[in-house]
Amino acid sequence: MSELLVYRNGELVPDSQAAISIHDGGFLLGDSVYEAVRTFRFVPFQLEPHLDRLWRSLTYARIDPGMSRPELRQAVMMTLEANRPLLEDDVWLYIYITRGRFVNNVQYYLPASAEERRPTIIIFCRPLPFAAFARGYEQGVHAVIPPSRHLPPQCLDPKLKTGSRMHLVLAEFEARLVDPEAWSLILDIHGNLTENKSGNVFVVKDGALYTPPAEGILAGITRATVLELAGRLGIPAYERPLQAYHALTADEAFFTSTGYCIMPITRINKIVIGDGRPGPITRRLLTAWGEMVGIDLVEQARRHLRA
Repeated sequence: MSELLVYRNGELVPDSQAAISIHDGGFLLGDSVYEAVRTFRFVPFQLEPHLDRLWRSLTYARIDPGMSRPELRQAVMMTLEANRPLLEDDVWLYIYITRGRFVNNVQYYLPASAEERRPTIIIFCRPLPFAAFARGYEQGVHAVIPPSRHLPPQCLDPKLKTGSRMHLVLAEFEARLVDPEAWSLILDIHGNLTENKSGNVFVVKDGALYTPPAEGILAGITRATVLELAGRLGIPAYERPLQAYHALTADEAFFTSTGYCIMPITRINKIVIGDGRPGPITRRLLTAWGEMVGIDLVEQARRHLRA
């Protein structure tokens, strides 16, 4: 086997052959839901909470996956095991489920009839960008607030993890007009902090953690884990509305997401946060995460700088 394998509707195919129909609603309209899981020592972390959220997304989007949760879990593990000989380190595992084939109606695209349509299920592995993580862990990243705003829940509830992510992509491109290496930090239409294109945000002030409330964001599984770790460490943590003011005047700040877990923010809109280095509470949480999973996250990433 010379290339990674992709699960596609019940079969494993080489990555280069893992195509879907041009009439698939996931391609035409972004009509899909998905989850991204990472491994630690090649074991999926928090797979069950990810499947819980995937099933909630499927229910909300009214997509029938055509298979049971145990069957999907088995497909995920089969995909990981089939690719294990080619994997040198931990990976992302992506699960995408689309509604299936659409037909060209005279007014707009509509799903084909249930008899003609079945969902498209794709599961694949991708190496984690550890070298980029290492630089972020050591130096922190630059967050930029773009002009685009997060979609309000009245339009598309952010708790739905959908493949329709154009507003987040545009926000990321806008941030990179300021700094090619910037990470977006998106506000809602009221000026409150929300998230970035794939993660949540925390700020630290006077020894306490603050993060936006779950109502207007995709409250990540990593976010929940950080709140749990903070409780174990005796770090006060609060969910409350935050504005750019709170981020720019914070002692520390960081993003959370499945791949990197915790990523320090050391500049926002070119303004230095704290002393311009990853702060002590951020480092404590990174250390606690490593102890929880049995891997030093920073050292794992650094090895890829030396490779």
